[in-house]
Amino acid sequence: MSRISRWKPPVFQRGFNRLNALSDGVVAIAITLLVFPITDLATAEPGANVLMIVNQHSGKFITFFITFLVIAKLWVDNHALYRDVKAYTPPLMWTHIVWLLAIVFITFPMDVLSSASDTNFPNSAVYVGTLLLATATLLVEYMIALTTPALQEKDVNLRPGFIRSIVDVIAVLAAFVLTLTVPQWGLKPLLLLIVGGILGRAMGYWFGKRRTGDPDRHDE
Repeated sequence: MSRISRWKPPVFQRGFNRLNALSDGVVAIAITLLVFPITDLATAEPGANVLMIVNQHSGKFITFFITFLVIAKLWVDNHALYRDVKAYTPPLMWTHIVWLLAIVFITFPMDVLSSASDTNFPNSAVYVGTLLLATATLLVEYMIALTTPALQEKDVNLRPGFIRSIVDVIAVLAAFVLTLTVPQWGLKPLLLLIVGGILGRAMGYWFGKRRTGDPDRHDE
């Protein structure tokens, strides 16, 4: 009886830089779009005092800074993976495209939250749910890279980043559940991301140290 060989997706190195360029371009545009609701405030109230505008529209500015930091963290986490990867497979590419979709879409619930209360269901849930999609797809990208050695640069350690990604997904999932069950808390459950970031970093370091003795080679 013949053995059925396990299917392995093709690995491509050509075009990998274009994939990275697309990612950086999409993230740059998404971050740039965040500022438009803020600049509209200045044109809507010509001659107004800056501090008065900030005070009257504090919710818009808070949502802007939160979303800016969220997208920046997502990009940093994704960059930590892709600088240790030298090629891609079709599953990795399409998973990354879903990640980009989440980055682009998160600007929509941000605009909604800028003009409406974050305690109105399901405003915060849609926002955090989009963040959950982004963190979950990054975790899948780590899984693909870990299980496909041909994608990895020489002498890299992806395990600490993989562990951090798992903790991030758990933290965002918990925040998402809270926005569904306790909508009056608004975006406050996102504070779990701070705890998750610290815990994930510690666990990633410890796990990498035990497995390789050098937890953060090329994975800072």
